[in-house]
Amino acid sequence: MMQAILLSTSRKYGMNKKPESAENKKMNMKKHLNGFLLGFSITLLLAFKGTNFTPNASTAEVNRIEDFYVFTDSKPVMPFDSLGAIELGFVTDTQYESIRNSLIKKSRNKFPNSNGLIMKFDKKGVDKCTVIRIN
Repeated sequence: MMQAILLSTSRKYGMNKKPESAENKKMNMKKHLNGFLLGFSITLLLAFKGTNFTPNASTAEVNRIEDFYVFTDSKPVMPFDSLGAIELGFVTDTQYESIRNSLIKKSRNKFPNSNGLIMKFDKKGVDKCTVIRIN
């Protein structure tokens, strides 16, 4: 009776299991490899899924003046490199166009490979702009 209990217990928990043959091991390995490859492929497909750009209320098109993209109190969506900053000291004319043209001229002289400006106007201080290169 005791042998019967031990035999059924050992079968239940796999204690008397015969060693796997080389062919069975290869089949198990193939199953695992196929599962891994399938999971990896699905991950790649989902990871490189394209995103659609949808314009909203804050989307706008920027004016290009003298081959410079001029951003006023805004920033580009595309990646860009910040090349430096330019301050506009004493100005005789307080009109936007003359200040903008002055900043474009200074940035073109100081940073010849630039193609954009991010302008910030300060009512009580110095007007500044960040000179950028849009990639």
